[in-house]
Parts: sequence; structure tokens; C-alpha cells
Amino acid sequence: MSQAHHCWGMGIVLVLLGCFLLYAKSRHFPVFLTGIGEKAKKDPGRTRILAYTSFALAIVFLGHQYGFFTGFVIFLTTLMFGLCITVMFLPLHNKYAYILMGLCIIVILIENSL
Repeated sequence: MSQAHHCWGMGIVLVLLGCFLLYAKSRHFPVFLTGIGEKAKKDPGRTRILAYTSFALAIVFLGHQYGFFTGFVIFLTTLMFGLCITVMFLPLHNKYAYILMGLCIIVILIENSL
């Protein structure tokens, strides 16, 4: 498997992780993830730095794979998708969040294996 596929998958995962971290600071964060939410709310500055660092690394990975402009467009598209998914599906119920997370991981693994 080439190194380029790892950069693409890692960029997508970092964008989704950053979206999750930014949402973890929210007062609307789901109750079933209280441990993560409490840690994020206890130190919101560090959580914000981790989220933005993951976004920066995602831009670097995607820019390395596709060129800066195309990588940035892919980053913005993934960011919009990640924020929508996080805000819409995570508060529903924990089983939906785990199913969605599993589907995302399966899609990324299948895409990287091709």
C-alpha cells in the first residue's frame, strides 16, 4: 500500500477528530460521553489547540497528497461534512454514534485498501 493512501485517510480522520473535539466543549455534548466532555470543558483552551492542530495536520496531509489548493478544497468539504455529522448524529443516542463511527472507519479502510 502506498504512502499516499495513508496521508489521505489520516487527513480525513484528523478532520473528524477535530470536529469531535470542538463539539466536546459544547454544553449540548451528549450525556453518554460525559468523561470526554468533562475533560474538554475543564480545559477548553487545550481542547481548542488540539482541534486546530489536527485541522492543520489534515491540511498538510491532504496538501501533500493532492496539492495545496485541491487538498484545501477536500479539507473544507470534509470539515463541513464532519461538523454536520457531529452536530446531527452524535446527540441522538450512543448506538447511532457507534454505528456511524464504525461505518466511517469501514469506508476509510476500504478506500485505503484499493
